[in-house]
Amino acid sequence: MPIPPFLAVYYVLCLVAVVAAWMKGGHAERIGALLTVVSFAASFYAHELMIGRFYAGDAVLDLLLTGMFLWLALNTDRWWLLMMAGVMSLTLLVYISALFVPELGPYAVMSARIGLGILSTLTLLAGSAERWLAGEAAISDLKGWGPSPSGSSGGSDPSRR
Repeated sequence: MPIPPFLAVYYVLCLVAVVAAWMKGGHAERIGALLTVVSFAASFYAHELMIGRFYAGDAVLDLLLTGMFLWLALNTDRWWLLMMAGVMSLTLLVYISALFVPELGPYAVMSARIGLGILSTLTLLAGSAERWLAGEAAISDLKGWGPSPSGSSGGSDPSRR
């Protein structure tokens, strides 16, 4: 079965957002990118855990992800983390709706989840772009891979010096 265009756009946008967050973001953006990649990978296994027609594995995974983004939002000064926690909370409402509204079909639930996934991806991208537009240095700019001018490797690993 071929991937629908809407889903293909989501995957490409997610890849762009994760790369941008990793290359141009700070610690919060990199954690957001890492959480996105880990949850994306885990969803391949969690998607199979169903109770009836309810995607219980995906719901648990999104609940954990919501908690992590909420914790980050409350412990950092980045606006996009609060928006991400809000978008993830809306995703949890989709799961609750799927439980209590039996007329809601699986395509409606999937469409809502994909739409909110695109919104969360755009939020990560906007957080990285905001940092870049504000002129804040990215973590990748602050610490290089090669030797620094002082002769050290630039890292904290003594075996690399």
